Amino acid sequence: MRNPTVDILKALASQLIVLHHLMLYTPMSNTVAELWPALHGLLSNEARYVVQIFLVIGGYLAAKSLTRLLKDEAGGLGPKTAITLVAQRYWRLVKPYWVAIAAALVLGASAAWLAGSPMDAERPSLWQVLAHLVLLHDIVGVQALSAGVWYVAIDLQLFAGAVFLVWACHRLADSPIGQWWTPHTTWVVAASSITVLSLLWWNTRPELDEWAVYFAGSYGLGVLAHWAVAHHRRVSVATAIALVLAAALWFQWRERLLITGITAILMIYSDALAPVLRALNGRLMQAMADMSYCVFLIHYPVLMFTSAVVLWMGLENTAAMGLALLATWALSMGVGWVMHRWIEVQR
Repeated sequence: MRNPTVDILKALASQLIVLHHLMLYTPMSNTVAELWPALHGLLSNEARYVVQIFLVIGGYLAAKSLTRLLKDEAGGLGPKTAITLVAQRYWRLVKPYWVAIAAALVLGASAAWLAGSPMDAERPSLWQVLAHLVLLHDIVGVQALSAGVWYVAIDLQLFAGAVFLVWACHRLADSPIGQWWTPHTTWVVAASSITVLSLLWWNTRPELDEWAVYFAGSYGLGVLAHWAVAHHRRVSVATAIALVLAAALWFQWRERLLITGITAILMIYSDALAPVLRALNGRLMQAMADMSYCVFLIHYPVLMFTSAVVLWMGLENTAAMGLALLATWALSMGVGWVMHRWIEVQR
């Protein structure tokens, strides 16, 4: 059964990310700035925080999928299974990601041609492309080929870290600690410790933002939210999350953590919210949630090209720019739907 909280949060977050980049990177955003300056400011700045929603949901869904392995104390999690899980996650992420990178290269070259820029100046190096294909672009310090590609690498790192914790906790079951705690309990304690450490320390160091530890706090709150739901510890876990976030914000104020905390609490009480949200979670909302990852990947190459077309055509009046902005959004949705249908799920 679909979780309406997950669907609605993913759908809304993906749309806000698209609008955020439309405001930042397109000449059409000037129209919004002139007509609605407050809205333009909100979308240009605070809207970027909604990426925390994807991180929390990612942790929640990862914990849900790994719970079965944690309960299987007899079989445990061997290295082969762990590697297979990470490989499957990598393949699921990179199928649409590679298409988006190819689109960024082609549409970027087309945009440069329309702008009259020298093609050699816009052509990425082979090393840059290869680094993107294996999700090491931020780690090796090459310039990103598209906005948001950092998230794909971080998602894989976080999932791999969660799988490694499951493997390690099963190995600890054979040690003296196994006399006191089951692998599942050990995993929850380890995940909680890493979450707190990330929120209070790693997440305060921007130089770590190419590594999973920087984002482990948000991801870990998603893991704990699932544990709270699965073990009926909603009130105690929600209270603990509120206290930890209060301490983290007191230590260093970060607006994005407010979104993180709200999302985690919503996930904890998703069952209680389901009767209300199910009415809002129609087919359109579900479709937007399903294609949210592909829309997240492809919208930047699309807006890069349409922006070049707008400049090439010399559009300036408010009506034309407004239509161009709407067309860019609609094209991003359409291409995202095609990618989801024929690449991500291969229907």
